[in-house]
Amino acid sequence: MSIEIRELVIKSTIVDRPAEGGKNIVPFTQAQREALLRECRQLVTSLLRERGER
Repeated sequence: MSIEIRELVIKSTIVDRPAEGGKNIVPFTQAQREALLRECRQLVTSLLRERGER
């Protein structure tokens, strides 16, 4: 049985939590968050595309 996905929406929240000890904590910049989200979208898209080719 095949499943068709017409729209993929990725919602994410990146929370900067202090690591144990709280040393060397650098918050994500907006550009870093956008880059991470872009990479996640590309990964999911490629996985879905590969799955569809089988």
